[in-house]
Amino acid sequence: MLYLNGRILPLAEGRISVEDRGFQLGDGVYEVIKIEDGRLLWVEDHLGRLNGSLDQTLLAGVLDGHPLAEILPELVRLSGLRRGTAYVQVTRGAAPREFGLPTHVQPTVLAYVQAHSFPSDADVRAGVAVHTVEDQRWARCDIKSTNLLPAVLAKHEARLAGAHEALYVSADGMVREGGSSNAFIVLDGTLRTHPANNRILNGITRCHVLDLARELGLPLLEQAVHVSDLPRASEVFIASTTRDVMPVVRIGGLGSGILTPGGGTPGEVTLSLVDAMRSLIAESLADPIPRPPATI
Repeated sequence: MLYLNGRILPLAEGRISVEDRGFQLGDGVYEVIKIEDGRLLWVEDHLGRLNGSLDQTLLAGVLDGHPLAEILPELVRLSGLRRGTAYVQVTRGAAPREFGLPTHVQPTVLAYVQAHSFPSDADVRAGVAVHTVEDQRWARCDIKSTNLLPAVLAKHEARLAGAHEALYVSADGMVREGGSSNAFIVLDGTLRTHPANNRILNGITRCHVLDLARELGLPLLEQAVHVSDLPRASEVFIASTTRDVMPVVRIGGLGSGILTPGGGTPGEVTLSLVDAMRSLIAESLADPIPRPPATI
């Protein structure tokens, strides 16, 4: 089922203008929200980040009249979906193709839900491979923009190399994040991840991983790791809405061979966070009073 500019209709019946700025210019933002047991997970966190992206792209206030906190659960209910994702996209709307910002244009607001399979226990035990690529994106990766061509190309390169995910590395060798995930590295006994600045997207799952790491008393540092230090990493994992916490057991694309963190098996820190994340998700879905949002 699709919500489009105030109407709910079958997804196949949705239509937008050829001149929509999201289609022609990538002038829009989006969110992806996990659905488990027929409920949206951390929807308040996602809608909060969506509003932040809208503010940063000069689209503040365009969701007035679009109560997504009510619309999204209704889409889930109407679809009968138990497990999957909800996709939300907001663009500046349809206008003649010019780079200047148009005035008096109605934004395009759409949302739909779809089935999605998430990693199984066997998938987590097996872990995933990542492939390093040079980060050639724009400098506002903190905005969840629909401009995703760099990620499309990076993920294609990773798949051609037999990997599940791309791993962006800056020109000066700093590990940033995955193509659609955040990266975590256990180095010298400390869990490290790139700070939430303009060079990465501050993932909702990332925020909850950090909260859980603090609750577990794990040494934690929001500081980027240089790619030359990856051979010393005892554990590596990625985190995202559709993967939760996923161990990385192989890293390629380094020009110096293949790395196998932890000997190619998931490590103790990673698995402790896998378990903690599963407990948190179960708690969040079961509790009628939502847990406070993650620290974003």
